[in-house]
Amino acid sequence: MTASFRPHTDAFMHCEVAESSYREVISNWLSTRPASAPPLRGLYLGRALTFPWISRHLAEAALRDPQWDARRGKARSGGPNQWVSSTLSGPTFLARIAAPFAGTPYTPVGISVEKVLVGRAQEMAPGLNAGKQLLPFDAQLWLHLDASR
Repeated sequence: MTASFRPHTDAFMHCEVAESSYREVISNWLSTRPASAPPLRGLYLGRALTFPWISRHLAEAALRDPQWDARRGKARSGGPNQWVSSTLSGPTFLARIAAPFAGTPYTPVGISVEKVLVGRAQEMAPGLNAGKQLLPFDAQLWLHLDASR
């Protein structure tokens, strides 16, 4: 079974989700989920842009990673979906995503993506002072879970 994280009941409204809110909502939801509910295998998060801390992580990682060509806005090998998925599924970031799952039967094991968007840093992440560098800032995100129950 999969579930969806919806930051707002109106799909046409844009609502940003802070990391602390993400943690609180997921933690509260999992603590009230009945033990008899079917095990979760995934959680659709939606757009990375909805989670500014995820979007910023992508842009910062692209500036640091030699596998991302920020001049051309492309991964040096593989495609942008593969690069973003690998970046978000790395142990350090996955630990951030996994925080609200602590003490539950679920362990996040990876993130898959599609529809990666790339834009100029000066427009998408002006605080990075990266000028015209082309960085990933958005994608559709699916969190993959391992259920231990």
